[in-house]
Amino acid sequence: MQRLLTRRRLPFAIALLVLIAAAVVPAISKIELGKSAAAPAVVARYAPELPADPWDPAWRRAPAVRMPVSAVATPGARPIRDVSVRALNDGRRIAFRVEWADDTQEVTTLRPQDFGDQAAVQLTTGPINVCMGQADRYAHIWHWKADWQYGSRDMRRQYPNLYTDGYSIGDRGLFQEDLFTRPAATVGNLRARPAHDTPVEHLIAGGFSSLTTVPDPKMQNVGGNGVWKDGKWAVVFVRELAAAGEGDLGLVPGEPAQVAFAVWDGKQMQRDGMKYTTTWATLTLDRPPLARR
Repeated sequence: MQRLLTRRRLPFAIALLVLIAAAVVPAISKIELGKSAAAPAVVARYAPELPADPWDPAWRRAPAVRMPVSAVATPGARPIRDVSVRALNDGRRIAFRVEWADDTQEVTTLRPQDFGDQAAVQLTTGPINVCMGQADRYAHIWHWKADWQYGSRDMRRQYPNLYTDGYSIGDRGLFQEDLFTRPAATVGNLRARPAHDTPVEHLIAGGFSSLTTVPDPKMQNVGGNGVWKDGKWAVVFVRELAAAGEGDLGLVPGEPAQVAFAVWDGKQMQRDGMKYTTTWATLTLDRPPLARR
């Protein structure tokens, strides 16, 4: 009896497998087609002036490119779905405008439990791994931090009852408050400075765990301005097209490059590798009008 039931079920099982295959094969084909889809294109239109205000109507001159981001949302939090990118150049400088939805703004990281909103532009002139570059070809990263632009580094304002004991240093009997209460600032840590010339840090990376700030002060030349408005952040990054020194990245109108973007949501306690990222996009720069003739 069992064998008879098995024989009767066999045609049904075969028919079921055929139906599953008919549904799965087209889906797989679509996935493969998606993998081979062309990369997004970001075009830095020519403009005689580059607006520093991210909400300046002049930014409408540049086409907006909406790029989806990887899903790393904290459970229960409102996830960021995508970023909107625009770019302009004036023949001497390039400016990126990155916009994303964020219903709150986190602009201080003074306390251990605080995490700030951030955004970054990643650039390279050749095909490399989008995850922080690779050992034989570096990625250049321009990293805007809300706390560098708006945050306070005043410990006594945050902790009004702060009290520090006196310390004797060797036989000098000298008390150096900064040495003991602000050691990171004492040794020159960029993140611990009370103020910054620009809210954007220029870093390089050659693979995972290799992210390093560019030590040459001449190459810390990326300007930035972030403004939160109506539940959205918009951040402008501005830098000279020409390389500022050996190992720096130069951009040339008419020559393609690659660009990717990342954002961090402070209220989700995002930091370091916990962030929303895009894939690579092809970056091209319009030539100035005189150069087109």
